[in-house]
Amino acid sequence: MDFEPRTIVNGAQLKHHPGKAVSIHLFVDRAETDGRSFTGRSSDGLNIQVVLSQPLSELLHGWVEVIGMAGSNESVRCKEIITYKETEESAFDAFGHDALCTFLANCKDIFQMS
Repeated sequence: MDFEPRTIVNGAQLKHHPGKAVSIHLFVDRAETDGRSFTGRSSDGLNIQVVLSQPLSELLHGWVEVIGMAGSNESVRCKEIITYKETEESAFDAFGHDALCTFLANCKDIFQMS
């Protein structure tokens, strides 16, 4: 599997990337009964709808990373879901991740080598 460049975003930044590859971390709130979509809360507290190409094969819970294409109306067309096994000691730092998203949005070409 090849690496596909994508932008790491929070909920508020998602609308600035329609049709572009993004990565967003969400806390899963609920999944639709048909298993083709779910709703999650972003690190900055916005509700994001995730549309899947294939139905979920397992119940999602907790924090997940969704990689896909930013849609309109606070949605993502999912290409890949990364789940995290959380323990109390390794809880996801939503505040820190939101700060990372803000930092990356304000530092263009941070990874460019010269």
